[in-house]
Amino acid sequence: MNVIIVCLCLCFYFTTAKVVGPSIVTTETTVAASNAADVVKATTTNATSSVQSTIAATPQKPTPSRSFAHEARLDEDGAYWLFWDSNETHVTFETHVKTRGYVGFGLSGNGQMFPGDVIVGWVKDGVTHFKDCHTVAHVMPKEDDSQDWVLLHGEENDFGTILRFTRKLDTCDDDDFKITDDTIRVIFSYHPDDPVHITSLPWHGVARRGSRALLLLSATSASAVTMPADLQSFGFVKTNYHVPSAGTTYHCSTFRLPNLNQKHHMIKYEPYVQKGNEKHVHHIVLYFYDREIDRQYDNLNFDCTKGKSTPEALRGMRSIFLVWAVGGGTYYLPEHVGIPLGTSDDPKFFVMETHYDNPTRKTDIVDSSGIIISYTTQIRQHDAGMIYAGSRVSPRQIVPPYEKAFVTRSYCPEECLDQTLPDEGVKVFAVFQHAHLLGTAIKTRHFRNGTELEPFANDKHYDFDFQDIRAKKHEISIQKGDSVSVECTYDSRYKTKPTFGGISTQEEMCVSMLLFYPRTKLNGCVSSPKFEAINTNNSYLAVETMKQWDWSLPSVRRHFKSILAETDYDMICTRIHMNHLHYTKKRIVPTTTYREPRGNCPTQ
Repeated sequence: MNVIIVCLCLCFYFTTAKVVGPSIVTTETTVAASNAADVVKATTTNATSSVQSTIAATPQKPTPSRSFAHEARLDEDGAYWLFWDSNETHVTFETHVKTRGYVGFGLSGNGQMFPGDVIVGWVKDGVTHFKDCHTVAHVMPKEDDSQDWVLLHGEENDFGTILRFTRKLDTCDDDDFKITDDTIRVIFSYHPDDPVHITSLPWHGVARRGSRALLLLSATSASAVTMPADLQSFGFVKTNYHVPSAGTTYHCSTFRLPNLNQKHHMIKYEPYVQKGNEKHVHHIVLYFYDREIDRQYDNLNFDCTKGKSTPEALRGMRSIFLVWAVGGGTYYLPEHVGIPLGTSDDPKFFVMETHYDNPTRKTDIVDSSGIIISYTTQIRQHDAGMIYAGSRVSPRQIVPPYEKAFVTRSYCPEECLDQTLPDEGVKVFAVFQHAHLLGTAIKTRHFRNGTELEPFANDKHYDFDFQDIRAKKHEISIQKGDSVSVECTYDSRYKTKPTFGGISTQEEMCVSMLLFYPRTKLNGCVSSPKFEAINTNNSYLAVETMKQWDWSLPSVRRHFKSILAETDYDMICTRIHMNHLHYTKKRIVPTTTYREPRGNCPTQ
């Protein structure tokens, strides 16, 4: 997918990654907003025509040799394109590169050229040369003893060099990278000349190489979705906003959806980022209110960096409708699911919060960016909803310094799901996980009757600069009485003070958004540790006490971990148009933990 859509209520803040380099897409590139005002004026219009005029601002996409489910432009200039799809055992790639020389492509755990599992290929005199290699240092790659990447096709055309190749997800080769649902860094390079031999590759240089994070196995696909003829669109776009010279700005704009007169389903949305501002538009959150908002608050603009400028009527409970994060492109909901709009129960008034990053304190940034949603009167089988689970955004989330792999845990108890889910349960079709700069891994765990089931998502290589929604190939059922835990792993070795929970990127978060159907009243389930061993009456005073500790001492950090292991948790279950449910419980510990299936590789 690429953008994060969550049609459900939540009253918690969300922040996302900083743009570094061009956007990566799985189905379409991020739309460069060359004329955002036109989209705002044409609030309900044909979705294709409202967006198509802006796509010319992006590099021309080559035509793949066959249909692929996913695609990504790997470099800013559009010289290197990747197409791919996968099944239960293999991934097939096709690279289109503007060169008549060699092409390099590979997989890496850290995004660097070393260590990497790579292929090198070129076409000379009509003959395709192709080798499976690996890197052993920042030198020329070494040919693998086992050639597990298999060439399917190679040619040169007007665009450049095309290679199509495939490999198993797990080749059982120590020199190969195992392809999983994790965030995976693809590495790429190319050169204008053919080599004489694989052992004499000329260096590609600094400008003709790079890496991008992708979800190879769980990205959503546009090719699997048919757009209806009556598709309409609405642009949530703030035009010509002069971004302040502050390092971080949260700007808010209000919008009211036109009267749709009948039920619609939103089935698609896409970012609209002004060309040239990609490094400054940090993320966009679209909120809605489940109460009536007076029309005097339509079309307002205000600084919401600290919330002090927010009009009184717009403070308090609001809910997340959708989120766009860096790396996101167009998101298509599955064909049997839609986000309801147009009825008395559906959102009408929205606040769009845009996070601008301006580290060099520039004074001349003028931006017209936002989100375009597309909807139809052709109602799909199911209304979609979202459960927002994780740590409550609060200073009570604490990450100690000097830790290589500190784990924060949060819980959604069985009592909450038992009270809020229908008898038949719900089915999760996508997951989005989020942390900030210290995050290195995120896992959303699933428990039933004391047994841990397969996790909803388990990203062992979380990348703050690429945050994406994970489409589930097989929907996961949540039943009454189940419980959920979200775990984030942080690397704070280079911090000298604790990092606390909060909305800024210098603070931390740990959340997971589960998209599901059918829609229910449940929209959030979060928790915070009470720290009653430090202060039995006030958890926030306990936090103030811990701020005075000498965290450089290993004994202090061990003491904190022991307190965290024994503390009670405040657990809050939030519901639309209903009172919230509150629980105080110990952490959830299953009697039987989940073990990943063993691979089919022979044992040594």
